[in-house]
Amino acid sequence: MIKLPAELAINQVEILHQDFLNELSGNDDVCLDISDVTRADTASVQLLCSLQKHLLSVQHKIIWVGQSDALKSVITQLGLSEYLVLDNAD
Repeated sequence: MIKLPAELAINQVEILHQDFLNELSGNDDVCLDISDVTRADTASVQLLCSLQKHLLSVQHKIIWVGQSDALKSVITQLGLSEYLVLDNAD
């Protein structure tokens, strides 16, 4: 499981990308804990979309853990609610 930082911002994208690559080496679903996220920018959401696209291509998915109103709000504003579905987060 990858615990996302409180601020998902462009300065975190490179680190997150490496974390995602490490997690993908397991060739399984990717579990993301979003419970601490209080802010997200478009660069970080773009990275999440890229992860989602890859996982769908290999018939896996993102498993969301926790809730983040901030992340949900940004995803909704960008019109990506049906692609990055946070409603089923635990």
